[in-house]
Amino acid sequence: MNTQHENKYWNLTLTSIISFIIVVVFSLTQSLVLFFLVEPDTVQNKDYLQQLASSHLGLISLVSSLVGLFLVVFFIKINRGSTNASVKEYLNLFTPSFKDFSIFLFLSCLLMFFIEFLTSWYPELFETDFAIESYRHANSLFLLYLGVGVAGPLFEEVLFRGFLFKAVQKSVFGSHGAVLFTAIVFSIIHVQYGLWIILCMLFPMAILLGYARLKSNSLLLPILLHSINNLLTCLITHFEVY
Repeated sequence: MNTQHENKYWNLTLTSIISFIIVVVFSLTQSLVLFFLVEPDTVQNKDYLQQLASSHLGLISLVSSLVGLFLVVFFIKINRGSTNASVKEYLNLFTPSFKDFSIFLFLSCLLMFFIEFLTSWYPELFETDFAIESYRHANSLFLLYLGVGVAGPLFEEVLFRGFLFKAVQKSVFGSHGAVLFTAIVFSIIHVQYGLWIILCMLFPMAILLGYARLKSNSLLLPILLHSINNLLTCLITHFEVY
């Protein structure tokens, strides 16, 4: 009977393979959207493509995140043992308690203040022009906020703190292993931001989001916290630009 219950979820090996496939398709979708945005008569060089990517970051993030979300739901649905496990149950899409929300929102704000303190004292270590350039050259601020502030966090949390977290938690690594493992993988796929940003910003935030998922038993809480963090980052960038 316990075996039947466990069969409702992909095991860790298959989940890891599926997650890798989803990340690859997600990345290819980003490149594909960028390809369709390229003007055929324009000289294509690295600087041009970077500027195009930054100006359409919201659209690229929105489309690729929706494709990633579709794939996660698709793989949950085709699991033969998951007929008794809805997507809601598989991903723990339950409403968190107000207490859990308040505690982790407070901790998230503390971490954001700490990160802001670090960036103000050591700007040379955490300086990244991509966010500012994306905001300054954005074709649509609405799409930027929707893609980076809503769709992106939703996809990343569903994949890492939802789909992958479940498999690691039910393996020999357990709950705390799931927090650590998903935080490491989450940080690795953001390697483009540089070592100091990963160590001092992304990894601590990923650990916090992991424990928010674990303690509340709800994926909705880390989704909300991640989205708030990204939206606040957009607002801070807005004041830096304007």
